Amino acid sequence: MQLHLFELVPGPSSEGVQGARLNRAAVLFMAHCRVAKSLSAHTLRAYEGDLGLFIKDVGGDEVPTAIDRDRLWQHITWLRGERRLGEASVRRRLATLRIFFRWLEAEGAVPLSIFHRLGLAVRLPRRLPRALDKSDLRRLVDAVDPAIPKPDNSDHEALLIRTAVIVLFATGIRISELVSIPLLNVSLSDASILVRGKGNRERRVYLPSGQAATALADYLEQRKSIPGGDWLFVRENGHRITAQYVRGRIRTVAAAAGISRRVTPHMLRHSAATQLLEAGVDIRVVQRLLGHSSIATTQIYTQVTDSVLRTKLDMANTLGRLRRVG
Repeated sequence: MQLHLFELVPGPSSEGVQGARLNRAAVLFMAHCRVAKSLSAHTLRAYEGDLGLFIKDVGGDEVPTAIDRDRLWQHITWLRGERRLGEASVRRRLATLRIFFRWLEAEGAVPLSIFHRLGLAVRLPRRLPRALDKSDLRRLVDAVDPAIPKPDNSDHEALLIRTAVIVLFATGIRISELVSIPLLNVSLSDASILVRGKGNRERRVYLPSGQAATALADYLEQRKSIPGGDWLFVRENGHRITAQYVRGRIRTVAAAAGISRRVTPHMLRHSAATQLLEAGVDIRVVQRLLGHSSIATTQIYTQVTDSVLRTKLDMANTLGRLRRVG
């Protein structure tokens, strides 16, 4: 059961975290992240879930100083065994604990973080991003285009999902970024959107002129008749869309288009990166568009485009050209 840390109200700041038990320390840490660090709601939820699992395993009445590295290894074994988490999930939770114990050390609640000089590496299987090929991408876009409503059409949600799909693919933004776009962050004059990504970092993405920019303009025209002026993507009742809603609608559209694969918004992000690199866009431009803090993250997409390289080399057939010339 997840510990709902946000429902607990921290006491006076003068109380401090020294001597606090894990339950209380976690509440104070979350308050610090929410107020002092101004982390995104998505990051806060992740921290809450990770700490909740840790406290469920070791016990909320335990004091932080009683947790040593042996207990940390037991927790890792528990995550892999009883909770059956994959390596990526284990690594994510350990990253949260590393930040938590670093904060405990800074607050004087522990003399030294249990992660200090700990050579702990969770190896992940190297998996290539799952991107849609061009034929499936074409089917998906075609599936949202036949019902293109005019701005005065009452079918708001058809226009909404069409625009959402095009924005996801054209910009490569994350689904969490898409559903959190304030209406004021959209500039129709240059077809740009200011998004807030991981680490609360902001970046501006641009929609290419043509179909993508037109889709945004059509949606914004109809958006004027919808109540609720805070968010870009809202349903007819003015409520902001959720990531779950977009995932469900994309699955429905993909199935109607005859796509056998289970299509997700993140696959559109992978597809955007792959198609941009195949089109010859510089990798640093793609890195900036996707909001990757390190270019090493973006470079994984270059492996996906090796198939294009293979095709072009086959077409070039330099050895065959020599023989033909001879």
